[in-house]
Amino acid sequence: MLNMQKYIDRLGCETKRHCMETRNRRIHILLAIVVVLAASGIIMNLDTTIMVGRDGHYAQIHMPLYAKWTQFMARHYEYERLARQITAGSNTDEEKVLAILKWTRENLKDVPPGMPIYDDHILYTIIRGYALPEQFQDVFTNLCAYSRIPAFYGKPYDKSRTAKYAVSFVELNGKWRVFDAYRGIYFRNKSGEIAGIDDIEKDPSIVSGKNVESLTVYDIPYRDFFYNLSGIAKPVIARPQRQMPLSRMIYEARRALGCGKEDD
Repeated sequence: MLNMQKYIDRLGCETKRHCMETRNRRIHILLAIVVVLAASGIIMNLDTTIMVGRDGHYAQIHMPLYAKWTQFMARHYEYERLARQITAGSNTDEEKVLAILKWTRENLKDVPPGMPIYDDHILYTIIRGYALPEQFQDVFTNLCAYSRIPAFYGKPYDKSRTAKYAVSFVELNGKWRVFDAYRGIYFRNKSGEIAGIDDIEKDPSIVSGKNVESLTVYDIPYRDFFYNLSGIAKPVIARPQRQMPLSRMIYEARRALGCGKEDD
């Protein structure tokens, strides 16, 4: 009987100890949750800024971090949704790119006379429905990237290096192909494929057709902007990638560490 009583007493102590440990563990977990929520609340309410340009003048707009991130994720969702919608029914990457090129030309127009010129998010350019030539390339390459096709745009000089003109570069079958989303133009090499940077530099006569010979940009022959396309370096994290959450966080980290100059 005495041994049984000792066993019961020991069992009771162990039960009480277990209950105490469980209660303490729950208190610690609760405190950790409170601390995390408090820290998250402080961080998400940190003051952040965005820059919005209108007619060449830029304004700094302040907002809490949670608002900036919420807007960012909403735009990310819209790019994904729109890219799926545009490329529905396309079976190859080339078909997707050409569908996006066609959509860009049909849904964006030149800035109407008297309307303000904005420099802000790509989605707002799409919503407004009008854009500068460079913004056509911006929209086009962004939608290509959201269709899982690497793309970016760059601004090559003309032969005399007096002006720049934005053109788009899209990777198809391991090769960077050249597009002008503003004019809806692309070229074919002698094999009938969409011309890439190397094709055009080896054979400048590829830049022809569709009245190209008569086109000018700032009174400079249009074809003069295609003589040195290989001089355009692809950013480590191109602008279309920076619209995506993970790539954006990497981009911001690189900038904070001072190693993101090649991303711009």
